Amino acid sequence: MTLDPETSAKITRYRPRVPPPEWEQVADTVRMLVAASADRSPYNVERLLHATARLATWCHRRGLPDDPEVWLRHETIDAFVLTGCTDLAPSSAQTYRAWLRHMRATLAWLERGEQTPPSMKAPKKVSPHTRRPSSDAFAAGPNACPAKPAPTRWH
Repeated sequence: MTLDPETSAKITRYRPRVPPPEWEQVADTVRMLVAASADRSPYNVERLLHATARLATWCHRRGLPDDPEVWLRHETIDAFVLTGCTDLAPSSAQTYRAWLRHMRATLAWLERGEQTPPSMKAPKKVSPHTRRPSSDAFAAGPNACPAKPAPTRWH
């Protein structure tokens, strides 16, 4: 795995804005985890670094080993989201959970020598703006409505 120079530099230089006292103890492992999974992740590398650093710091403060296999257990990630992300909006905490679980899955596939499966995102359905029929059209019945609404002109 080879990262592009820009991504590699971001990972190497990363430091939390306000580094916690534990940062130096977990920094190398945080950077290693993100570097190992960054090229197979659809997520922004700075955001992955931030979420992983928060997880690592939370684990360290709880006396868990400085071990990625412990940090990235599903139960550890879930406990972190429930108790270590209380300052975040629930949707943001769930986003951290998704990022960290994706990192775990990516690293598990790499360890087994498998390719990461393709992303399974459903396409977003964009519904076109439809014009409401006039009350006259409703009164005339469903067959009186035109099959294709006339384009709406916005002023």
